Amino acid sequence: GKIAIKPQFDWAGNFSEGQVEVEIAGKCGYIDKTGKIVIKPQFKEASGFSEGLAAVRNDGVLVYIDRTGKIIWNPGNQDGN
Repeated sequence: GKIAIKPQFDWAGNFSEGQVEVEIAGKCGYIDKTGKIVIKPQFKEASGFSEGLAAVRNDGVLVYIDRTGKIIWNPGNQDGN
């Protein structure tokens, strides 16, 4: 019943794999369970993590990132990177 993370986001999803997607000023990023930003808000859209990956989108381009924010898979790239 206590506030664990100070309300400071325009929107927040549900925690999955220790992180949650949040929106600040129209950009999406990720925080941990303490409220610390672990992937800075930089995406137009973001999904929750599943099996260590999350789908994010900027300018219509969908890519998959790991829990550090590194692009792991770009389905639009011929070589898969």
